Amino acid sequence: MNIYISMDIEGVAGVSSAFQGQRGNPDYELARRLMTAEANAAAAGAFRGGATAVTVADSHGSMQNLVLEDIDPRVRVVSGSRRPVSMVAGLDRSHDGLVLIGYHAAAGRRGVLAHTISSAAFRHIDINGMTTGEPTLFAGHAAELGVPLLAASGDDCLATEIEAQFPGAARIVTKSTISAEAVDSMAPAAARALIEEQVRSAVERAGDCPVTPPCRPPHVVTVEFLRQTYADAAALLPWIERRDVLSVTFTVGSFGDAASILSALSIMAAAPTQ
Repeated sequence: MNIYISMDIEGVAGVSSAFQGQRGNPDYELARRLMTAEANAAAAGAFRGGATAVTVADSHGSMQNLVLEDIDPRVRVVSGSRRPVSMVAGLDRSHDGLVLIGYHAAAGRRGVLAHTISSAAFRHIDINGMTTGEPTLFAGHAAELGVPLLAASGDDCLATEIEAQFPGAARIVTKSTISAEAVDSMAPAAARALIEEQVRSAVERAGDCPVTPPCRPPHVVTVEFLRQTYADAAALLPWIERRDVLSVTFTVGSFGDAASILSALSIMAAAPTQ
């Protein structure tokens, strides 16, 4: 059984501020070790549940956060940014299940460090009228390939979104939201034990997990940017339609295409102003 684990950092137990996800400070060094430890816990659970192969994708920011020397030697690691389908690069029909660890709620929703793809670019994203977070995009892409979302870990607000969009997936709540940058968190060691056990159980039941994307194509994607200049730039593309000062819309045939275009738009927004 082949399992794909995608790792983010904002939903890791003990992480509550954006500062912890940014390179160049001691808090980041601790957070990346907590992220690595949760990756190992999920991998251990997957192997205990019957996996014979596990891939772990480093999917936060630069996508070079995991302490590779400390990673379970049985897994393969995907790392580095600007990669196709971003947070689930390399996921294909050979995989039997997807696990999301350290994830967070969507932009425009309540949750610890809630955002979608880029907190600096997007205020809100929806697809076919449905508020869209990273699980919507990447587990939606997996479902379109026939790969079920087995489990997702993060805060209680993430769990609410997963329940609505992927009701067959296990929801692993390691912390509760107090505010955008404040949490009531499990101790990291306790969170890792919970993740290992819940992933083990989810992988054991992988064959019974439904494979249902949260909505069907065509996907009408509506993007509300944080700044008018970002919408100005996006609207220069001939297949993107301007809606208002901050918003644009476009239509695609898959979640994978939506994720790739949104990733490109976030890179455009991060470019220096000329």
